[in-house]
Amino acid sequence: MKVNKSLIFILGALGGLLYGYDNGVISGALLFINDDIPLNSFTEGLVVASMLVGAIIGSGGSGPLSDRIGRRRLVLIIAIVYIVGSLILALHKICRCL
Repeated sequence: MKVNKSLIFILGALGGLLYGYDNGVISGALLFINDDIPLNSFTEGLVVASMLVGAIIGSGGSGPLSDRIGRRRLVLIIAIVYIVGSLILALHKICRCL
């Protein structure tokens, strides 16, 4: 199988682009979070930093886990967890307790 180096570069760049987009989205969401939960600048920083901590833990743990159960199965499990979490958030009746 021939590896297209340009495709690998583009996909890697898209990963960085999406990560930057997520950081931009969380900064916009902080305005609405402050309406419900008053946050000072330190706790706002903790909210944004939690994304970084999650990325570090996820990237550090995904390698050994994918070696153990396989990449395809790991991606499937992660997709199922993401879909279930999204459905819980979308279908929950009382948004205040989320």
